[in-house]
Amino acid sequence: METPDFSISEMQSLSTEGSPLRREVLVPEGARGEGFDAAYDWTTVWYDAVQRDREILLVCPKLLNFKALIADGALKVDGQPARIARRESFRRHDIVRLRTGAPATRLSTSAGRWQGESGVSPDQSALFAGLNASLHISRDNRPEWIADWARFHIAEHGLEAMLVMDNASETYPPEAILDALAGTGLKRAVVLRVPQPYGPVRQKKGGGGAKFLQPAMLNLARLRFLHRARAVLNVDLDELVWTRAGSVFDATVASRFGFVTFEGRWRMPSLDAEPPFHHADHRFLRYKDAPCPTKYCLRPDGWRARIGWDVHRPETWLPTGALKRTDFGYWHCRGVTTNWKSYDRLGFDKIGPEDPFTAETLDRLLPGS
Repeated sequence: METPDFSISEMQSLSTEGSPLRREVLVPEGARGEGFDAAYDWTTVWYDAVQRDREILLVCPKLLNFKALIADGALKVDGQPARIARRESFRRHDIVRLRTGAPATRLSTSAGRWQGESGVSPDQSALFAGLNASLHISRDNRPEWIADWARFHIAEHGLEAMLVMDNASETYPPEAILDALAGTGLKRAVVLRVPQPYGPVRQKKGGGGAKFLQPAMLNLARLRFLHRARAVLNVDLDELVWTRAGSVFDATVASRFGFVTFEGRWRMPSLDAEPPFHHADHRFLRYKDAPCPTKYCLRPDGWRARIGWDVHRPETWLPTGALKRTDFGYWHCRGVTTNWKSYDRLGFDKIGPEDPFTAETLDRLLPGS
């Protein structure tokens, strides 16, 4: 189901696929785990090119040796040499800002005999303007999980809009996500097709710095879709945000710095339950539990428009850990997973007692799920 309020968007990407050009790798061979070569993004130059006012924003994996493809003399906007305004370098992605005198339609670059080009995506922030929004990267998550996540946060926090970045799901098309969300009460839902590789799962020893997609997509969401939202919640689809202080969006808007951070704890289904598990099954404590890394909600306006978003915190000089709230948190639902990582999340055998607060909240917000 696609309507003006529930829609599918595309990226205008550029890849060197089919040419001898390959991104270099900074991870030493000894630190590369099994399947590294198959999972690494060797060819994406930019994920998306977004027109905002008189700028084009290129959101890229870490460019490394591909910097030469986005340089004076190589890059062109509608056939004219590009004017690079600024390069922003982050740990796992890069953003390049180009000046344009008028809205552009094509970007092109070349190296030797190879030439490549892409279109330019529009600024779609009007879709989320003034709304309480969330963003997610998803691959083959069951549509009913996505719908239950939405229902929980609509009822508990006043969620109004979701941006789901579908990373090449194989079990259903993007339209299935829109269908699942249609009856939840959301005002707006956008599914963005993201076909590029997620990247190698980090090894326990070494192997970092090669997983580009997630931080780049968070910042593409910020720059193209969510910079006019009222507040934006960044948690995964297996994480339910609980509260003892009302809406996390309202708390974010009222907070001094315009964001709140909070930590998570694992929640487990009963040992008697059978997969597929659902969020509502996760009412038991984890045996020998430890906190999960922080997640956050923030206002994207004002001075915060200039800071990047990362997985566990906004990229700001502020000590976000010291500002962590204890009246918000999230339950990390152990069995809501396709088990795609290298460790077995469905292999649990020790579960603690039922947590009354979790059970009451789930019964209230997800009855019958």
